[in-house]
Amino acid sequence: MKIPSTPSKTLLLLLSLLVSGCSNIPLNQVNDRLQSWKASSIEDVIKYWGLPSKQQQINGKSFAEWINKESSPGNTSVSVGTGSFSRHSSIGLGLTLFDLGGSDDVCSRIVAYDSSSKITEIRWTGDKDYCYKITPDRVVVLTNKADME
Repeated sequence: MKIPSTPSKTLLLLLSLLVSGCSNIPLNQVNDRLQSWKASSIEDVIKYWGLPSKQQQINGKSFAEWINKESSPGNTSVSVGTGSFSRHSSIGLGLTLFDLGGSDDVCSRIVAYDSSSKITEIRWTGDKDYCYKITPDRVVVLTNKADME
């Protein structure tokens, strides 16, 4: 026996598809990606992350900081709604062309390294999804590097 589709079931399906499309990377995955670079030299980190925004020495320790920011304007959006009254049902469709909200993604990654250029500590703050996205996966980098040799 087939259950007939209703506007409410269709709406629930659409909403679940929209929500599942949002990225939400677990914190431990972000930490793992960043900490995997701890075995590297500062030269390798600069090679794959780019030039740091700042570098300084404090009490004989060297630090490099990468500050990344990505701004995105407000997005267009589509919304779907349903309603019913007595035996009548309806579906509404809304469209927002100019959402002025916008958003900023920020990631600051600070790397401490010793006199032999080996990374001793990595700390980060900011949006975890953005930090994950902009930090290269060290395993992939090493695999590609081995393939090139």
